[in-house]
Amino acid sequence: MKMRIMIWIALIFLVIDLGVCRGTEEIIDKITILGNMKVEEGVIRNAVKSKEKAPFSSDQVREDLRSIFGLGYFSDVQVDIKTTPRGKEIIFIVMEKPSIKDILITGHQKVKLDDIKEKIGLTARSILNLEKVKESEEQIRRLYFSKGYYGVKVSHKIDYLETNEAVITFQIEEGVKGHIKKIVFKGNKKMKSSDLKKVMLTKQRNLFSLITKTGLLDEEILKNDIQMLTAYYIDHGYLQVKIAEPKIDLQNPRRIQIEIEITEGPQYRFGDIDFKGDLLTTKEDLFKNIRIKRNDVYSNTAIRKDIGLLTEKFADQGYAHVEITPMTQTDETQRLVHLTFDIEKKNQVSFEKIQIVGNTKTRDKVIRRELRVAEEELYSATGLSKSKDRLKRTGFFKEVEMTTSRGSTEDQMNLEVKVEEAPTGALSFGIGYSSIENVVGQASISDRNLFGMGYHALLKFRLGAETSDLRFSFTDPYFMGYNFAAGIDLYHENREFDTYSYRISGGNLRFGKELTETLRTDAVYKLEKIKVFDVSSDASRFIREQQGEKLTSAFSLSLSMDTRDDYYNPSKGARHSISLQNAGGILGGDNYFVKAIAETSWFFPLPLKTVLNLRGKVGVVEAYSGRSVPIYEKFFVGGLNTLRGFEYGMAGPFDVNKEPLGSKKMISFQSEWIFPISREIGLKGALFWDVGKGFDKFREITPLKTGVGAGIRWFSPFGPIHIDLGINPNPKRGEKRRVFDFTVGTIY
Repeated sequence: MKMRIMIWIALIFLVIDLGVCRGTEEIIDKITILGNMKVEEGVIRNAVKSKEKAPFSSDQVREDLRSIFGLGYFSDVQVDIKTTPRGKEIIFIVMEKPSIKDILITGHQKVKLDDIKEKIGLTARSILNLEKVKESEEQIRRLYFSKGYYGVKVSHKIDYLETNEAVITFQIEEGVKGHIKKIVFKGNKKMKSSDLKKVMLTKQRNLFSLITKTGLLDEEILKNDIQMLTAYYIDHGYLQVKIAEPKIDLQNPRRIQIEIEITEGPQYRFGDIDFKGDLLTTKEDLFKNIRIKRNDVYSNTAIRKDIGLLTEKFADQGYAHVEITPMTQTDETQRLVHLTFDIEKKNQVSFEKIQIVGNTKTRDKVIRRELRVAEEELYSATGLSKSKDRLKRTGFFKEVEMTTSRGSTEDQMNLEVKVEEAPTGALSFGIGYSSIENVVGQASISDRNLFGMGYHALLKFRLGAETSDLRFSFTDPYFMGYNFAAGIDLYHENREFDTYSYRISGGNLRFGKELTETLRTDAVYKLEKIKVFDVSSDASRFIREQQGEKLTSAFSLSLSMDTRDDYYNPSKGARHSISLQNAGGILGGDNYFVKAIAETSWFFPLPLKTVLNLRGKVGVVEAYSGRSVPIYEKFFVGGLNTLRGFEYGMAGPFDVNKEPLGSKKMISFQSEWIFPISREIGLKGALFWDVGKGFDKFREITPLKTGVGAGIRWFSPFGPIHIDLGINPNPKRGEKRRVFDFTVGTIY
């Protein structure tokens, strides 16, 4: 009993003692900041965690002292703590670092002063920070390095003034300009040095360095190159590769050598390949959608591509949020990497709403008919990609963006199709010139998206010294709402040559249909009346035989494929076409002939934003039923579209008057390397090499004629300009050495 009483008494005293301690806990009455002249008091107070009217803590005050000093604005910080009847008063006394009065730069001659100032992370009237001074010094050095001054020396001097201010002077010794003479790899037994250099952005100086600005050393880029080289090795199965830090030899700043040491290690290959998780279908079916095979060299790129293919397969079934994770297990003994694709398909998603925005002229239905996705249908990644490509290829829009957002439920998605319309109509008047037609006055009105309905319409008139041409064309790409095109052409043309003239009046009825996304077929019926007149007495017998009036009734069928990435400015892909035309026979008319033409054009992207375009064309025309091929249906090889370096028709048969007669057969091959001159204004240059000929019999196909030269391509504000200077390296009698081709005006 006594023991219990003693315990209770002890507890009572303990409670009383705790209450007394709590009652005597000291409170912070006031926090004062002294000594700051330029640094705002609020900046200092934000670094202080102690608060007025809050409990006092000496540990927290010490932490506040460190925080204030850590701001970097003060050379010294002290604290004074006073006890007052109302509590503790904490006084922080700061001594500010000098402020920067001025920043001077000396010794600069070869680099612009403004470029140097951009690299300095200091400003006048700010607080002096020695770390930032050193950082600025290093940034100046890197600037000079990026411009090839590898022997540069940068130092700084600080002059302290009595006004607690400082003047910083950056002193530069520029040295001579140099370049990277050599990049050397050591230890690379499996990889060629030439292949490794292609991976790097850092390059040795070469003949084109003045244009490409290569051969300069940038240490940040070089560090990134090491990462790229490591990734390149891993992508070729060398998982244990080690690439040392580059050794830069600056003993001769004019001729720098970079040495990179590599420890390649063994090469790994893919071992077992498997799938787990939500397979959607059988493993056998999934294996058909990947390209990785057992014993293939290990490659991260190959894994990413296969993940893309698998993701697309699932996304085309509506699984828009599928996650595919590659899980690898390395067998060090066998040098194999076992790969498992872990698939989580998540919810199947369908399109709830498709909204079109940005179209002020084009009707919604014109855009929607090009889409390969629809509301209430399952999500399709392929459908979205095809939809975007189709909209861009219409030529109605500058930009097309497709963004998705969550619908009203988790298994629904909204699609926003945002377009920026391009100008499709044109009213133009002007004067053009070409080596074929000389000076030509022209006027035209056209619209590729008439009334916003997607109709293509053109009315054009040309008048020159030797030609006049009136044309009207109209095409509905979705005739009466159906998925096939229909169009009509009406034309009247007069053309004068030295020894004869001809007049053509007629028209075409056209029908076409897309068979696939890239393949289409077109049918054309042509009816025209041709009159050859004003035949001079010294004209050749063949031309005299053409004199008179005739009617041509012809039907043609063509098949074309277009895989170009851009309709107006392609850099990759191809366009192919083949057509067969029959005139006469059951179609009637005076001219009986069969004409076949095949054309192909390939675009290959090359380094430095250049493009290689290879074009080929072959044609044959033959008469039947005892008729002859009219001159206006023959092939005239020579000029911009067939063989540059030759005048129109002069790469084929011509008479004693040097009048081109046209040919029954033709072949031409054009190769053109297109390179940018000014991306800002869309100016490009071209170098070309053409081979071809017009001939009547196959035994006359050799020798082929050749033209080489250079040109300019410019889509100017007043129309596209195409200039070519073609050179015939081996001119024969009647042929010119040089031919200048120039066209300006709207291309339809």
